[in-house]
Amino acid sequence: MTDGTGTDYEGLLEELGLDEAACVTAVTGATEAEVIRLFGGDPDRAQARVLDEELAEELPDDDLAHIAVARAGSAVVVVEYNGFQGSREEVLRPLSRLGGRAASAYWNIDALSRLSLAEDGFVLSAFEMLMPEHRHGTHPEAWDPHLSGLALGEGWGAGLAAVVRATGARLDTAWARGTHLVTAIEEVPRAMLPQALEDSPLLAEEPFAGYLARLEPGTVPEMERYGAELAARYNELADEALCTLALAVLDGCGPPEGRDSLRTELAARAAAARAPGPGGEDRRAAEVWQTLGDLLAREAGARVEGPPPMFHLVAAMTPRPATETVAPTPAAMAAQDRFWLLHALYDAARRGTPG
Repeated sequence: MTDGTGTDYEGLLEELGLDEAACVTAVTGATEAEVIRLFGGDPDRAQARVLDEELAEELPDDDLAHIAVARAGSAVVVVEYNGFQGSREEVLRPLSRLGGRAASAYWNIDALSRLSLAEDGFVLSAFEMLMPEHRHGTHPEAWDPHLSGLALGEGWGAGLAAVVRATGARLDTAWARGTHLVTAIEEVPRAMLPQALEDSPLLAEEPFAGYLARLEPGTVPEMERYGAELAARYNELADEALCTLALAVLDGCGPPEGRDSLRTELAARAAAARAPGPGGEDRRAAEVWQTLGDLLAREAGARVEGPPPMFHLVAAMTPRPATETVAPTPAAMAAQDRFWLLHALYDAARRGTPG
């Protein structure tokens, strides 16, 4: 992949040992030291190195991430070997406040990727390079002027070309063979809420206002119970007698007797929903029934193996395929909006910190 400069970006990535997994971030209007700090590094500990396969092999293969930082034309460019910090909102948004724009291209060995563009503290547009039609951000179309003629999905070099176009960075042989500041970084803490949810009007309503005031592990069980209700509503199961009874028992309003048989019935419904049949497998419904059963078991003091209940609820809230003939009701879609806000607060509560 080349652009107007004639640079062969695919060849450049291969030369530097970045062709399988890397993240390249360009920032305008910033100094190298400012960028290093916002990546979670200490500029005073950086060492001058050259980008090559020897450097890639020397970097430790553990949880300690490293970045290589250098000026390239009108931008400061950060290279991460097998890293992804430059693709995160928590890094991109502060970087874009330094001078107005930050862009990154990330890919890994499993073909997961992301092309991100941020300005003035907001991620404008981000998407998987293999699925450019599915974008999110404050202005999803913001990448459009920089993508013309690029063959996204035919090599990661196209992502590098897009970053160059968006920022004016000059990623050429001179940059690649020049001196870079290499240093270890610590992971920038996760934001309490992602950009898309931080201004949600739902935060002023209950139960979200109460959750926001008590972001601690002790709030997790009631969040999971509310998540089960939302998942049932989204999958149009909330009015079924079995679901109504299970939620009432979790609230302490249902009959205390017969809980074992209720859990058995919930397990049977989950198994039936997973079994192929004339109506087809319904994985989302199965996850709802299993979660309700797990919550009841845990409340009774039984040990529940496997991932936390919210893991199953995320699967239950996956968007319905476009091939389904029955569209979700407005109530179901409202439940989905509430669920993703709940999930973000749930993650913050499990960490036990609002930041």
